[in-house]
Amino acid sequence: MLLERVWVLLLAAALLAAVYAFWRWGQQRRLAEASRLPLPADLDALVRAGRPALIYFTTADCAQCRLRQTPIVKQLSAQTQVSVHTLDAVQHETAARFFGIMTVPTTVWLDAERRPVAVNHGLATLDQLLSQLSAPKAL
Repeated sequence: MLLERVWVLLLAAALLAAVYAFWRWGQQRRLAEASRLPLPADLDALVRAGRPALIYFTTADCAQCRLRQTPIVKQLSAQTQVSVHTLDAVQHETAARFFGIMTVPTTVWLDAERRPVAVNHGLATLDQLLSQLSAPKAL
């Protein structure tokens, strides 16, 4: 009886790991596809080429965005002089759909050629954003 329960738990864990791996693969595929396409018109006018930029998607009623992510993004901007663009995901639906944004906060790193290189769904820590900025292959 106990052995059967252990097997069921292991099977459930393996299934969850497979679903997560499939989701991550899909996200990487979407990011690679987005890097080959031109930016949507509203982002094209907003983001300049030549240096990395961070796109920060939020909404008016996102408490976690206001209380946690916004201060982190402000710290990042102050420490690095990175161009940060805050967009309301509802008002900029085309841009949100382009990057596959389904939750806020979400941050998207664009390299100097304005290609997306990293997407953080949910809260991104300052250390996480700084490591993505300093990653040699990413930006």
